[in-house]
Amino acid sequence: MLRGKVIITRSLAQELKVPVKPIIKIRAGNIVVDTRLIINNDETRKLYILSPELSRALFIKTKKKLKIRYDTEKNMLHIGPIIGILTASIPNKPEFGPKSTQAELIYLSKIGQKMQAQIFIFTPTGINWAAKTVKGYNYKENSGGSGVWTASTYPLPDVIYDRISSRKSESNYNNTREKLKKLAFSSYFNPSFLNKWDVHQILFNNPELRPYLPETKLLDKENLEDMLKKYKVIYAKPVDGSLGRKIIRITVDEKKQTLKYTVYVRGKFNGQATDATDFIKKTEKNREGKTYIIQQGIDMANYKGSVFDLRIIYQKDRHGEWRISKKFVRLAPKGSSLSNMSRGGKAETSKKILKYFFHRTELIEAKNQEISALCHAVAITMEQSGTGIYGELGLDIGIDKKGKIWLIEVNSKPRKTTETELSMTIVKNTFKRPLEYATYLAGF
Repeated sequence: MLRGKVIITRSLAQELKVPVKPIIKIRAGNIVVDTRLIINNDETRKLYILSPELSRALFIKTKKKLKIRYDTEKNMLHIGPIIGILTASIPNKPEFGPKSTQAELIYLSKIGQKMQAQIFIFTPTGINWAAKTVKGYNYKENSGGSGVWTASTYPLPDVIYDRISSRKSESNYNNTREKLKKLAFSSYFNPSFLNKWDVHQILFNNPELRPYLPETKLLDKENLEDMLKKYKVIYAKPVDGSLGRKIIRITVDEKKQTLKYTVYVRGKFNGQATDATDFIKKTEKNREGKTYIIQQGIDMANYKGSVFDLRIIYQKDRHGEWRISKKFVRLAPKGSSLSNMSRGGKAETSKKILKYFFHRTELIEAKNQEISALCHAVAITMEQSGTGIYGELGLDIGIDKKGKIWLIEVNSKPRKTTETELSMTIVKNTFKRPLEYATYLAGF
């Protein structure tokens, strides 16, 4: 069934290498229709026009011109990009913080509306598989500064950017996510939260990365006894944990021949154990049956009495190239060994802290280059592991008191704030780059 027409100037048709024929296939997202092709003999301008009937058939909503290309592999015109940001729900609270999912989605929506693309937020429950469409949302601000989510029907997208913000929601929608990954005309990136033990094994298989990895094992009696012989401090972490929750810091009291430990829950509490067996028994309730790793504690450098680490947002740009989008220091509250912002950590510029610690310009430069190389090696290793397409990673990098660099953690769903005391340009980039990378993934 023919749906409307597309008019293309001869100049643009020649540039795109569009075959001149009366009927052509055209695609937006996962919707493909046959339409009439009309070549306008204007050779001075590179323009195309979709008839209203064709725009409706392709569910094109935007008034601005989308990009166009000719897909020689599929033998069809492609209008786009159509980019869907997947989330578990559309939060709509009257008040919300700058680090909330709601703030992030609103910010992404605002940026998306300024790009030459059709970008929307969607949830698994809004998908119409038979029609290959989805109910998508964009945020419309009113004159008073507040706004509302407006819904419309879009094609299932060219690219899906997964921003489901919790592991529980992720597991609830596993079937839907797997179906989305198998769509004929879609790419899916940042497909899931990472498992700390799986990530350690992937990275350890790269000899280049081994010197940067703290010794890490699965928690059991034998492994804990072995680690306790080697290290004064050990961290036990749930393999599926985030935001510093349920981490346990273990230290050896050599005088009393006992173990001291601190469990970080909403607050924190201290305990003692006689040995590895006793520790495992006493922390069983806190661990809630979850698989834990144990990790060598690093004697971290500090800034004026506060332990710190580097948080790096590492993202792909509009050319599909990895680059550092954001690098800052997280200072732990005094007396704490955890620098997570959710634990009261404070952000500071890396330039200021590295200068305080390393002093010499050439040494600071060398460390920054080493950190950049480490980030790139981690990203490439993760990509080559076959676990999915990544457009961004959060890396936690520690520096010990001797100046050695350590890779503490890798996160596939880095939390991003919409406000900062540092640079709003950097904040904007961290939100915009994944959408630019999605445009690249879509073929534009």
